[in-house]
Amino acid sequence: MMTMVTWRDAQSYCRVMYTDLATILSDTDWLRFEKEAASKGLTTFAWVGLYNDVNSWRWSLNDLSLKKVPYTNWHPGQPDNYFGKEACGLISVIGEWWDDQCRRLMPFICYNANFSGAARFIGISSPLLTWSQAQTYCRTHHTDLASSLNSSDNNMLVQVSSIQGDSWIGLYRDTWKWTDGTNASNIPWAPGQPDNAEGYENCAGVYNGLFYDVPCIHVHYFFCHTIYPARGQIIRLQVKSDGSVFDPAVQSSILDQIKQKLEEKGMLENTTVTWKVQPDGNIFHKKKDDL
Repeated sequence: MMTMVTWRDAQSYCRVMYTDLATILSDTDWLRFEKEAASKGLTTFAWVGLYNDVNSWRWSLNDLSLKKVPYTNWHPGQPDNYFGKEACGLISVIGEWWDDQCRRLMPFICYNANFSGAARFIGISSPLLTWSQAQTYCRTHHTDLASSLNSSDNNMLVQVSSIQGDSWIGLYRDTWKWTDGTNASNIPWAPGQPDNAEGYENCAGVYNGLFYDVPCIHVHYFFCHTIYPARGQIIRLQVKSDGSVFDPAVQSSILDQIKQKLEEKGMLENTTVTWKVQPDGNIFHKKKDDL
């Protein structure tokens, strides 16, 4: 849309007038996006429906949202998603929580439901693992990565981290996703992006075919998209044949020719063409007059 608004206002408009902010998941989506931008003469940055879900922190065990737990112990200013790369949580040697890059190799603390008290929390200082590797290790050998649901839990975790150093615990969050809930992958980020340079760059847009993270309160043009309801249509064909149409290879060839004609007319996009198989398992039937 050729109106400059914040990301949130753009989303609200798209959800009222269309389906949502634009989601770009395929080459076809890209072609449609570029065609629309060209038709509007748009050569500047524009919002799409990609955002960083920085408020989705939860515990690995039972996938428990941090919003449902009254206790937290973040270090002041944390989590800060420093340089746009931090989505996993650790506990420091003094018991404060920090977000960090999930790929860092660190000690970690597992939780074992078969034990009680401080024995539930098992520190692992070797091998050093990434957060996801630590999660797999804990789920394989114990129950899961450790959760800290109250001050008592945290005090027991500090008994471990004070010995082995800053350690992974079960804190993590989602990162970039589309407004329809689809996790983002294979995003063509511009070099160095996302970087969270201004500290709160949690929304994304496109410029010259590349993605950039920017503050959601900035105003830009935007793209919406609409999902049309699926509709089926049955077309009956009558063909003259020597009987070869009963050959599956011939049936496949005919279907390919139909698809090619639709593509030439620009009608194949978002269209699925298949044969309708009859209850007896056949596609074609001889007319009674031919019997």
